[in-house]
Amino acid sequence: MSEIIGGIVSKARGAITSGTDLVMAVFGAGSTAALVEVIRSWLPEQTKGMTDEAVATLAGFLLFYFGDRLHRLLVPFGFGAFLAGVGAWSSEWVEGIILMLKKKE
Repeated sequence: MSEIIGGIVSKARGAITSGTDLVMAVFGAGSTAALVEVIRSWLPEQTKGMTDEAVATLAGFLLFYFGDRLHRLLVPFGFGAFLAGVGAWSSEWVEGIILMLKKKE
């Protein structure tokens, strides 16, 4: 398991190395709803029962990890989409933890 995570971390280190990469990561983070819609239109049966967050996370990860086989800029785009998907998926738990810090009235 640590080898898998190590591979993801090393790939993430190289995902954003220029201003163009940063812009593509922002575009990827902002595109998750459209990305999910496109994937669901092509794979309705395979994505039935999956949450939008799970579809976005999976699609983002695949673009991030394997996108360079098609085009170099798909890696930062996928990285942004992956982080947005994971963030949306984990927001329920993270939000609860952060809201514990809220000032009591």
